[in-house]
Amino acid sequence: MITAVIVVGLMIVVAAVLFGSGAPLFGDVVAALYMGVSGGFVVAMLWNLSQLFDNVVSGNSPFSEDQADRLKSVAVIALSYFVLDALFSFAFIANPFPEIGFGMVANDGIAEPTINLNFGMLAFSAIMYSLSAIFRYAALLQQLSDETV
Repeated sequence: MITAVIVVGLMIVVAAVLFGSGAPLFGDVVAALYMGVSGGFVVAMLWNLSQLFDNVVSGNSPFSEDQADRLKSVAVIALSYFVLDALFSFAFIANPFPEIGFGMVANDGIAEPTINLNFGMLAFSAIMYSLSAIFRYAALLQQLSDETV
């Protein structure tokens, strides 16, 4: 239910950006594409995390291959989000679109392009990947423990 609300909200935002000022401009289309893809990544991460927590709440063991796979998929999606941000940042160096946060800064009268790198998302991806390896090893240990008992 929450995922559906988020997806509908993203659609409304994208439609407002595209058709808010009449005919959509190239910058509007690119902004909507960026918002749609990055929003899709966020929804996919939240959905995987909600599936992980639902599985634990239902009484299943948190240390299983399925949970490790979910954490690994969250890590891959977060890394994809980081790459998307980097690609759009590099693409906007020559053609700035300040309406979505990419632009030029003035430094002593000389315009220098800015590159926005989301290191927080990169760190989150590394942490989730590490957790997936830990959960995979914990699942193996739990399986060995269950076999010896």
